[in-house]
Amino acid sequence: MPRALLLDLDDTLFDRGAAFAAWLAQRLGRAPEPGELAAFREIDQRGRRPRDEFAADAARLGVTVEPARFPLELAEHVEPEAGAREALERLAARLRVGVVTNGGAAQRIKLARLGLEGVVHAVFVSAELGAAKPAAAIFAHALGWTGAAPHEVLFAGDDPIADLAPAAAHGMVAVWRVRGEWPRWLAPPAHRIHSVAALEELCGCAPPAADARDAGAGPGDAARGARA
Repeated sequence: MPRALLLDLDDTLFDRGAAFAAWLAQRLGRAPEPGELAAFREIDQRGRRPRDEFAADAARLGVTVEPARFPLELAEHVEPEAGAREALERLAARLRVGVVTNGGAAQRIKLARLGLEGVVHAVFVSAELGAAKPAAAIFAHALGWTGAAPHEVLFAGDDPIADLAPAAAHGMVAVWRVRGEWPRWLAPPAHRIHSVAALEELCGCAPPAADARDAGAGPGDAARGARA
């Protein structure tokens, strides 16, 4: 059983794509057409695009975006994942649980909307630390906080490059929250999950379930960045 669990936030603890679609609908005053939503997703790049570049391209598509306000606006549309808070409460009763996230003040607002600010034991925000994933410094800082050996720490995230490759390089156990495709050229993660609740079985805290069986799959299966 691991001694600690570190978690990414966007697209790991909640569906950022759904929040982005809801934000766009509010700005347009209507549901976006499929092609319209795809165009905005393309320029947003799941939150990895610099905000000023995203704002410039959004203006060309007819939507005015204030780069500094956008993360706060998006945070208003964050919705909890069913069962995630309860699972993390149980995990936090047995392990040290921390969140490691790129961004600024909006990240703590997202945690509050998810009901997790009083659940996790620590939150490491890149703007507060002066280091952003995939930089080694933020991973080393969070790992040091756990007080555990690297192999005793699970790191769960959606981004193979920004989250999981650096975590694995530090000796932590990489857990991929499946979003999109895993890069063929990158060493596979130790585990995959399709829900936050699946972490319970990985940590030895829950009976087997369909999703957790996939979560427990081994390395043979498959073990950047402003976020907003």
